Amino acid sequence: MKQIRIAIVEDEVEIVNILKRFFSIRGIPICYIAYDGKDAVEMFRRSLPRPDVILLDNRLPVKNGLIVAREIMSIDPGVKIIFLSADAHVEKEALASGAVLFIKKPSSLQAIVNAIDSVSGTATRPMICT
Repeated sequence: MKQIRIAIVEDEVEIVNILKRFFSIRGIPICYIAYDGKDAVEMFRRSLPRPDVILLDNRLPVKNGLIVAREIMSIDPGVKIIFLSADAHVEKEALASGAVLFIKKPSSLQAIVNAIDSVSGTATRPMICT
């Protein structure tokens, strides 16, 4: 089974901490964490290896998620971007900018894992029992 790599682009520290813990427990590598849009693009550009999947919020300091998605897709159109945002009104534009999925916050960790599995073609976990 191929090991996927994740990047987290989110400015809410609490959400980042939950995702970090969650992925760490499951042994899923995090390539980088960015708290603003400018850093997200720069970190993607420098990241080796690059992430397979990026979890991307829309409301970010400096550059919003829509701008970040377009810039990252211009660097590597093969990366899978999953928008994870409370801004449901930007869903169409997010998908048009290159995102493969849009998940409205708040969301369960199970929904996030299912989304990652569906876009990466891998199983990132044993199933979470609820």
